[in-house]
Amino acid sequence: MKKRLKPARNSGLKKRVEHGATVKKGKGLIKTALVYPNTYQAGMSSLGFQTVYKLANQFSFVACERVFLTDKKHSFGHPESIESSLNLDQFDIIMFSISFENDFLHLVQLLEEAGIPLRSSDRNHTHPLVVAGGVACFLNPEPIAAFIDCFLLGEAECLLEGFFTLFNKTRKKTPFLNTLELDLPGAYVPSLHSDNAPFEIQVQYLKDLKPVTTATSILTNDAAFKDTFLIETLKGCPHGCRFCSAGFIYRPPRIYPAHNIYAAMESAKGRTDKIGLVSSAIADHPDINSICEFGILHGFKLSFSSLRADKLNDELIHALWASNVKTATIAPEAGSERMRAVINKNIDEADILSAAKRLVQAGIINLKLYFMIGLPFETDEDIHEIVNLTLKIKDVFLAASKIQKKIGTITLSVNPFIPKPATPFQWAAMTDEKTLKSRIQIIHTGLKKTANLNINVESLRQAKIHALLSCGDKRTADILELALKTGWPAAMRAHKAYCDRIIYEEKPIETTLPWDFINNRIKKDFLLKEYAKAGQEKKSVPCPMIECKKCKTCI
Repeated sequence: MKKRLKPARNSGLKKRVEHGATVKKGKGLIKTALVYPNTYQAGMSSLGFQTVYKLANQFSFVACERVFLTDKKHSFGHPESIESSLNLDQFDIIMFSISFENDFLHLVQLLEEAGIPLRSSDRNHTHPLVVAGGVACFLNPEPIAAFIDCFLLGEAECLLEGFFTLFNKTRKKTPFLNTLELDLPGAYVPSLHSDNAPFEIQVQYLKDLKPVTTATSILTNDAAFKDTFLIETLKGCPHGCRFCSAGFIYRPPRIYPAHNIYAAMESAKGRTDKIGLVSSAIADHPDINSICEFGILHGFKLSFSSLRADKLNDELIHALWASNVKTATIAPEAGSERMRAVINKNIDEADILSAAKRLVQAGIINLKLYFMIGLPFETDEDIHEIVNLTLKIKDVFLAASKIQKKIGTITLSVNPFIPKPATPFQWAAMTDEKTLKSRIQIIHTGLKKTANLNINVESLRQAKIHALLSCGDKRTADILELALKTGWPAAMRAHKAYCDRIIYEEKPIETTLPWDFINNRIKKDFLLKEYAKAGQEKKSVPCPMIECKKCKTCI
C-alpha cells in the first residue's frame, strides 16, 4: 500500500491566510468544511474547489473553511481547517469536492482520522452532515454512497444557494435529508433508495455562461500551478472522443464570452503575470486568437491546459513562444489511423507531424506525447503503430531542432485505458494486466535505441484501482474500508471475484449500470450507437456547439 497522505495541519503549511481567503467568526454561522481529499497543492489548483469556496462564503450565514491532506512530514492528528484550525469533527457540514475517483480512499481516511463514523448509517445528529460533489460524483457516486449523507450532482452555481438555504431553515439532519431530493434538483440522498425502486437524479448545469466567470479566487505559490491565475474558457468538448467523459457529460459545450475572460485577466494584474487558460478544448473557443492577443498585449505569460494538433494555429504558437513555454503537449492517443477512428480522435498523422514541426521551429524544444493502450478493439499491431508514429515525430523533431541548434526531449506518457461512465466505452472492459505488460514491452523494445526520448507508463496497479472506483457499485465501499486497513492489494484479493467482474468483464448492453439513475442529459441510445460505430471503425462529427441544431443527442 502507498504511504498514506497525512491530514493537513497548519504546522505543515505556511501560517498565513492567502489573499482572497475568507475568515468568518460569530454565532449562528453554518460552519462548513470544504474538503479536497488530496494535497493543498492539488486542491488549490482546482477551479471547481475554488469556485465552491468563493460561492459558499458569499452567503452571510455560512462560514466555509478549507481542509486538505498533505504529504509533508509531521505527526498524525485530527484534520484541521486552514482558516481557523478547527478539527473536521467540529463543523456543521463537511463538504467533499472530488475531481478524481482515486481520491475516494482519501475521503474515507479523512473521516477516520477525524473520528467520524465512516458509514452514514452509523452517524447520528451529533455528527456533521457529510456531503460530496464534483465531477467524479456525477459520473458515478455509488462506490462512496455508503459514506455520504447527500450528494450534490452538478455545477455549484446551480446547487449551493438552494442547499444552504434549505439547511439553514431547519439545521436538523434527518428532516433536512428526508425532503432534500424533493426540494433541490440534483440532490441525491443514498439512504432514501434502499428498496431498489427505480429513480432518477437530474444533474444540474448552468444554461448560460454569460453571467459567470470561473477563475482563481485565491492565488498562491504553493499550488501545483505556481502563481498562475487560472481562467476557464469553455465547459465541455465538442469532439466526442469515445473514451472521454468531458465530451459527453457537458454536451452541448458552453463558451464563456471573451469579455468575461478579458475581465478576469484584468483582475489578475498586479498579482501575477502568469495566466493559465483551462478547458478540455482551449482552441475551440471562437475568440481564442483574440484572447491570446489580449493576454500577450497586457504582459501576461500564457499557458494552456490542452491543445489539439489540428487546431494549432500561428496565433497559439506565437502565444506559447511569447510566454517562453519550453514544453508543449500533443495527444495522438493512438498510433494508427484505424484506432483513432475507433476512439473518434479526429486528427490524422499529417496534423500530428505538422504540429510537432511547427512547435519546435518556434523554439518550444520539448514535446510530451500522450498515448493510450488497452483501448477497445485494439491489437498488437496498433501498438507497433505507436512506435512507428513516435519515430516519425522524432524525425520531424530532430530536423526542426537542428535548425534551432538546440535539441530538447520527447516524453511519451503511456496510460492504460479505463472505462468511464457516461461515455460510449462505459460497457467496455479494461484490458488484462498480462496483455498490457506485453504491449508496454512492445513500446519499450521499439524505442529503446531512440535518443532524447523518455517513456513514462502509468502504474498498472493504480490503473486497476482507478477502474474499480470508476465503474464499481455500492459494494465497492466494503473494499475501500478494507483497503484503508490492509492496503489495496490485500483488499482486492479478498474481493477478487467482484473486482475482476467490475474491471475485466465487458458489460452486456441490456444490463442496468450502477450509474444509470443519473441523468447527464446524454441519451443511452446515442452512447450505444457510438459504441457500435467504434467497432465499425467509423467516425462521428463533432458537436456544433454554437450552432446547435438540436440533434436530440442531449435529453
